[in-house]
Amino acid sequence: METKQATSVLEETRTYHHGIGLRGELTLETVIRYRAAVAIEWIKEDLRRGVQPENIKTFSELHDVVDASMYLLDEDHPIPKAGNFYDWEELDVEGVNIQLTRMMDIINDWLETRDYVRNHPLQ
Repeated sequence: METKQATSVLEETRTYHHGIGLRGELTLETVIRYRAAVAIEWIKEDLRRGVQPENIKTFSELHDVVDASMYLLDEDHPIPKAGNFYDWEELDVEGVNIQLTRMMDIINDWLETRDYVRNHPLQ
């Protein structure tokens, strides 16, 4: 008997509606919070689908199943800067990596506690 493997939400980002809206002005801080919230919703969906194991505690563990970096990006977003830090002309490679790390910090906190803190400090 053939078993069917669950499909990651990352394969369906165009059709899966996460329900998160970008609030406020388009700034690095608002985009970090928005992208982290979307990533958390995508991770929650992969947990629900059984793609990711329920006991996962760190962002790096997500890579055991999928290219977890894709949780951080949405190249199909109608506002390119809201979907991908690589579209911020003012950011060099180091600047992009800093923003992605800030997002991973929020996601790591959520994975550890499963409690999303809206006012997570951005350092």
